[in-house]
Amino acid sequence: MAFPLEQVNALRATPESLMEQAGQEAAFGRISVNDDGLTAGGRLHVIEPARAVLAQWRQTRRPFDVAIEPKMRAIRAAQDVENEIAAARGRAERDEHDAEARLEGDEHYRRLREDFRVADTRYQRIKADHENRDANMSAYHPAYWVALLCIGVAEWLINYDVFFLFAGVVAIAAGATIIMGVLLAFAAHGHGSLFKQWSYRFGEHRDAIDRRGDWRMLALSTFSLLIVLLAAAGSRYAAVMHQLAGQPDINLLGADAQISVDPMRDVLLSLLWNLMAWAVGVFIAYMAHDKDPDFMDATRQFNRAHRRYRRRRRPVVNRVSQITARLTKDIERLESAARTKAADVAPERALLSQVDRHEAAILAALAAVVRGNAQLYHANLAQMAASLAASPRGAVTIERVGPRAGQISLGDFRNEAVTVTPDMIRELG
Repeated sequence: MAFPLEQVNALRATPESLMEQAGQEAAFGRISVNDDGLTAGGRLHVIEPARAVLAQWRQTRRPFDVAIEPKMRAIRAAQDVENEIAAARGRAERDEHDAEARLEGDEHYRRLREDFRVADTRYQRIKADHENRDANMSAYHPAYWVALLCIGVAEWLINYDVFFLFAGVVAIAAGATIIMGVLLAFAAHGHGSLFKQWSYRFGEHRDAIDRRGDWRMLALSTFSLLIVLLAAAGSRYAAVMHQLAGQPDINLLGADAQISVDPMRDVLLSLLWNLMAWAVGVFIAYMAHDKDPDFMDATRQFNRAHRRYRRRRRPVVNRVSQITARLTKDIERLESAARTKAADVAPERALLSQVDRHEAAILAALAAVVRGNAQLYHANLAQMAASLAASPRGAVTIERVGPRAGQISLGDFRNEAVTVTPDMIRELG
């Protein structure tokens, strides 16, 4: 089956022949043009030769079509399965698009998405400044607050008996001890975080108002620690003195009693124990914070915005997952059927595909040649019509046929677009 593409180039007309043929059409005094910009003469002199070439190609292809006809039913069945697969993919894409479109109509979702984009932009910028490391976010983990609670429990164990001995009332002793535990945990948290982030919080790059806020935080933490230490020292001293006052002056043998209680020793030990609890809290807070507070804040903002955005998108994500699962199942079934149907006709399908590609190339070449001839013929026809309009014979009548029927001017005809496509050429056959 030999039909080279070069055979199509034989249709390329010379300008002289097209000028002569255009002059013959213009000499009739009436030119009819359709919506494709083609006149009756153009269809006769340009389109009809292409029809003859296309008929020759059909005749050349006919023996192949006759030979492959017994296999065409199986080939079409395989093609139908492939078309079903493409249709299934198209339906899945439309369903996904519809789900996304419904979500896009939700104003709350759009606001969450914008918040997430802003938070992500800030987070990625600060993360790049820190060489793409992750921020230390232990301070936002529940285990951190449990650790601070343990500091409060230790404070209870250190001071409760002193307050109870001093006050003699369980509620008062418990309340005072809880307050001291909260103050000590707050002081440890403030000192530990500020010590870790000192260079960032008190650097010259920070605004003065922000630095003043951090200084106030340091002052409050220190003030809380001083209150705890003073309360522990005072209560311990008062308890020791109360204990001393209750001791007898003489022992059972009638001699002067020897008192082994040292108030200063007990006070210093109490202060040391409270400072030890504070130091442990400071260490925990120091290790739980990142050195850059802005990085921690950006990470927390990003995580919160991401959770809200993902929670709002979850119905659509679940819907898309269902669509994907259903599509995968359908495609597996269809592909299994396609493999079964295409196994026996694979060589014939390959030959048919090769012939179809060659036909498509022929149609494209025909469309290019015919389009060039038609455009040149159209320009020559407009030129001949203008020449006749200037001659004693008078103007040539130009009218459009079809849905937009009516007379048009020579200028409109000259600007009329000529349309020739491979589909138009295929219809000639």
